[in-house]
Amino acid sequence: MKIMKDEYGHVNCTVMYVEENIPGTIEDTDEYTNLITNFNSQLTDHCNCDTNCVKNTCKCLSRSGGANYEFRDEDQSPHILLNFKKYTGSSISFPLMECNSLCKCSEYCGNRVVQKGPIKCLVVKPCTVSSKGMGLFTSKAIPKGTFICEYAGEVITPQQAAMRNQMNFEQGRMNYIFCLNEFSNSTLTQTIVDPSNFGNIGRYINHSCEPNCFIVPVRVESPLPKLAIFSNVDIPSNSEITFNYGSHIMNLSKSIKNRKKCLCEKKNCIGYMPNEAY
Repeated sequence: MKIMKDEYGHVNCTVMYVEENIPGTIEDTDEYTNLITNFNSQLTDHCNCDTNCVKNTCKCLSRSGGANYEFRDEDQSPHILLNFKKYTGSSISFPLMECNSLCKCSEYCGNRVVQKGPIKCLVVKPCTVSSKGMGLFTSKAIPKGTFICEYAGEVITPQQAAMRNQMNFEQGRMNYIFCLNEFSNSTLTQTIVDPSNFGNIGRYINHSCEPNCFIVPVRVESPLPKLAIFSNVDIPSNSEITFNYGSHIMNLSKSIKNRKKCLCEKKNCIGYMPNEAY
């Protein structure tokens, strides 16, 4: 069931536009073999709901610990918003599992959000701070908890990420690599996405120490999560979309070696961009 609608493109003609993640550079390593296995795997758990999914009977919502999204229509147009009772941006107790192609429910089921693609009001244009380059903005007001877009690109191994990060530093290039760390039963799982050469509109989102969005891992068809970007506040029209590139632990690190100056200009700016370790 292919229902994603993504009508965006790149302002940078040297970048190949992809709607969703693709596998990165081939490696002869166990890490890459495991990555490809997960990438090509199909989640077999699914629901048999008739039309819409109800948390008391839907297997997908049961695995997610309850409803993932909630409906609101305060401005007379329906919105499907993230359930902030479960997801606060700092503590996610349950995996967010959307219904997939094996599910019997309708494509209009309320548990199908990220898989449908980005919202339609996004604009790529130069930032007010010229040294930031291009940024992603919204032409309409966005309510808190709204799905913005996926941060999509090449899914790569930690080894490849470290190599690309070093190369970007040596060549003075922008580093777009994002590392998602998930902990389950004291086990760390990393999903690393690099939209430098292959990516979607999410690559234009700049870092902020006081962001108006955050990333939530969302699983649809594959064990590998999508890096879904949701608004964590009400965002006014014509505002820039931002998220924090690193964890709070990284932000509080005293080491500033190889770290670039942060240009977010927020009151609580820490001064330097996050520096992730892979």
